[in-house]
Parts: sequence; structure tokens; C-alpha cells
Amino acid sequence: MNTILENISKLADNEGVTITKLEQIIGASKGVLSRALAKNSDIQAKWVLKLVENYPQYSCEWLIKSEGSMIKDKNVDNFSLEKSEEKDELTYKNLAESRKQTIEILQKVVSLLEKQVLENEKKEKG
Repeated sequence: MNTILENISKLADNEGVTITKLEQIIGASKGVLSRALAKNSDIQAKWVLKLVENYPQYSCEWLIKSEGSMIKDKNVDNFSLEKSEEKDELTYKNLAESRKQTIEILQKVVSLLEKQVLENEKKEKG
């Protein structure tokens, strides 16, 4: 049996569903996967893609080539997320600092304009 078909069968077993149920989940016609398994024939790439979309916790490399572990390593995803969150935090800190500086400059401008207004009012009265 070819690698992908074997792994689809293992995925179904791991999920506790029948091949028929798996076909329903991915939107395939009844028998698409079961006939391929019975005849050891190829399946269309769109069904592999649907499996990956519906079962994102499974490694694509494992499903297609039997390389690596069946289930994606959660720590790898978490590490990427943590790095992304750290980057976002730095971006927000930089943005906040930049806005703080802008506010300070605008406050100085407002103060100078207020002084000019007062001076102009004095000249008009005087």
C-alpha cells in the first residue's frame, strides 16, 4: 500500500473514525478513499489538502512522506508564537514611545501658540 494511503488509514484510526466518516468530514464522495485503499490506487491531491485543512494537528511531512512524527510538535508552534508575540510587544513599545514623543512635541507647540495668542490679545488691547 502506498505511503499516503497507509497514513490516511492511520489518521482515521488515531481519530477514532471510519474511512467512510473521514470521507464525509473532508467532503469526498462515498468510496473515494475506501476504493483507493482497497485497490491501492492514487487519490487526488485535493483530498490530501482537505485532510490537512481538517486535521491541522497532523504533520504534512508525515502524511505525505512518513517523515517525522504524526502529530505536529506543539512546542515548535508555541516557540514561533512566543517569538511573534515578543516582536509584536517590541513594535507596540516603539509605537507607544513614538506617540509619547509626538504628544510632547505637540504640547510644546500648543504652549507656544497659546503664548502668541496672549501676546496678540495684549497688543490689540494696548
